[in-house]
Amino acid sequence: MRLETDIDGTATRRSFLRGAAAAVGTTAAASAGVGTTTAQSGPDYGDWFSNTDNFDGTYDYTGKKEVTVYVGTDGNGTAYGFGPAAAIRVDPGTKVTWEWTGKGGSHNVEASDGSFKSDMYSDAGATFSHTFEKEGTFEYFCRPHKMMGMKGAVVVGGSGGKDPSGLSAPQVDSGGGGGESGGSGDGDGSGSNNSTLVSASVLTGGVMAFLSPIVFGIFLLLQSSDDGPE
Repeated sequence: MRLETDIDGTATRRSFLRGAAAAVGTTAAASAGVGTTTAQSGPDYGDWFSNTDNFDGTYDYTGKKEVTVYVGTDGNGTAYGFGPAAAIRVDPGTKVTWEWTGKGGSHNVEASDGSFKSDMYSDAGATFSHTFEKEGTFEYFCRPHKMMGMKGAVVVGGSGGKDPSGLSAPQVDSGGGGGESGGSGDGDGSGSNNSTLVSASVLTGGVMAFLSPIVFGIFLLLQSSDDGPE
């Protein structure tokens, strides 16, 4: 009987130890899971950004009424990026304006759910705006360069994300603005000098056209007097 009691006691102690070890393991796993969830700074985008090399999390722009996202920033091998943050969080009612940098060719901004879509632009300074009224996650892309990874996302509502204060706006190409200013005379003055030269050329040509018949007539008179009788 004592042997059976010892066997039962040993079995009971072993079961207790196994149960305690399992409980500790479960608690540790649960703690690790909570830590992982807390460390995340944005929603789960699935594989949306799987080929977007300039995506590094969701940046928190809540509290701002207007946010600018640039089109044609460095990313995905060339200027095929949205930035300075590919994914942003904003409050409902925020106006997001996309501004073209003039780099990377022609781009557009198109929502995956069809809620907004811009025209195709390539000129620096072109803009497109959309006000986000409803909460949710709105993924968007550039139609010609979607396969290259030119994608973005706007998360509307909620809280949390990375601090965008360290981000800097990309440089926007000046395009043909300088040439237009020079042509209108508002630049370095070269437009005025060119206009003066053109006017002088036109005036000179007109004078020569007027004098040519007179000079030719005088030449004929002199020729006939030379050929006459002495």
